[in-house]
Amino acid sequence: MAKIALVSSAGGHLTQILTLASELTEEHNFFLCVQDFPAVRGMQLEEVGRLYYTPVYWRYQRPFGVIVSLLASLFMLARVFWKERPDFLITTGAEIAIPALLVGRFLFRRPTLYLESLARIESPSLTGRICYHLAGRVFVQWPGLLGFYGPKAEHHGNLL
Repeated sequence: MAKIALVSSAGGHLTQILTLASELTEEHNFFLCVQDFPAVRGMQLEEVGRLYYTPVYWRYQRPFGVIVSLLASLFMLARVFWKERPDFLITTGAEIAIPALLVGRFLFRRPTLYLESLARIESPSLTGRICYHLAGRVFVQWPGLLGFYGPKAEHHGNLL
């Protein structure tokens, strides 16, 4: 059975990854989420299985702080991937998606999927535009978004 790394930030991204996770039956999947968000702390994520938190690198306004935090995030994600050895990575964004895709696809050479947010109806997100180039596959949840992305984007309906 495949082990899937489910990667998300807080809020709607987390809601979408939890919705997707509820459809997956493998008990050995695990979650990667941003740390120290009230929206994450308020949810009972510990009930969903193994959970790892990663630093939020965009919180810092000075370039040096962003770089240090991003490197810490990449290192932490690489340690989790080394420990868990996932077969596949699925991310709904946002800030955690970029380092997770870098580690998952390019360092560990795993298949990756970026799922654009359900809230993005008329235009792609900044994360989506970046992740389009990093992810192996890209799913959009509204057919109107296909025109904004290249041929790698696919539409198969939406999660909710």
